[in-house]
Amino acid sequence: MNTGPVSYFLEHYRKPDDYLYLLLDGLAECAPEHPLSVPSLIQSLGEAAVTRVLRPDLAHTPDVCPALVQMARPGESPALRHLQWSAERASQDPGYHKRYVCGWLLSPQPLEVIASHIAVRCHTTASADGRPTPWFEPLRLELLCATAASEISWLLCPIRFWLSSLSWGVHTAVRGTDTPVEVVMPASARQAQQWAPLINSLLGTWQHLLRRPVGFAPWRWTGDSVLPPQAALHALRLVRNAHASGLRDQRDIIALCLHQVFIHPLLPQHPEIQALIAKAGSGALDLQSHFASHYSDALWKRTFTDLPRAKDYS
Repeated sequence: MNTGPVSYFLEHYRKPDDYLYLLLDGLAECAPEHPLSVPSLIQSLGEAAVTRVLRPDLAHTPDVCPALVQMARPGESPALRHLQWSAERASQDPGYHKRYVCGWLLSPQPLEVIASHIAVRCHTTASADGRPTPWFEPLRLELLCATAASEISWLLCPIRFWLSSLSWGVHTAVRGTDTPVEVVMPASARQAQQWAPLINSLLGTWQHLLRRPVGFAPWRWTGDSVLPPQAALHALRLVRNAHASGLRDQRDIIALCLHQVFIHPLLPQHPEIQALIAKAGSGALDLQSHFASHYSDALWKRTFTDLPRAKDYS
């Protein structure tokens, strides 16, 4: 198994005084017998190498809280098998509802300091409704990078680098600062965190539909990656625009967004679609059911030709 991005990350970003950590989501699926399960890692690395990140909403049930795993001390090389197992599971994670591997972290600080920091930052990144957020989840971290680009490096400190999977199947190394500072999240970042579960559902359905035959779909993604580049950012923009148009029901929002990424990104500009959105926003129409029962491929083709050319998904 090629460790690929993880090996590159260690070779180019790790300093001699850095620990290497692996963060695993306790709410994601992982069979107990899997070598990357918490019991297996405790057995192979020792109990002192694994601690729980007591996220505020789940601190009373530590067994389902994220596990922070010390894969190597400063000056040590991690076991190749652990790199292989984590890289392999990360490559499989897009097929799951929730990603198990949240990232590989570099920091000169010890295990308990990093675990505490991740938990405290759940309050810093609270969503628009004031709820602490599991910002360490790959999708949420990706949304933070898109909506709080100036704050993300301060947010990570004392984590020097965080290697995370992105929505379209590649990896990115997010840099942290060396100096701690109080961080205030922009309103747009808090709103994105509130929409994260909806965006996750949209991305999951989008990916699922790409594996199935569909009818007229001129904007269907046909590239090599599981989703188009910047998929999460596109999804965020589409959800934001759907919300601004008056839609509140999640089914309506997902239905509109999916038709935009398969039929035409500018679909809401069409007068007939605008009328349907207005009805759905008032609760007088189920957008998903209406599209399924009233729109044939011929009607979608006519709608498509009425719209101007679009450059991207959002």
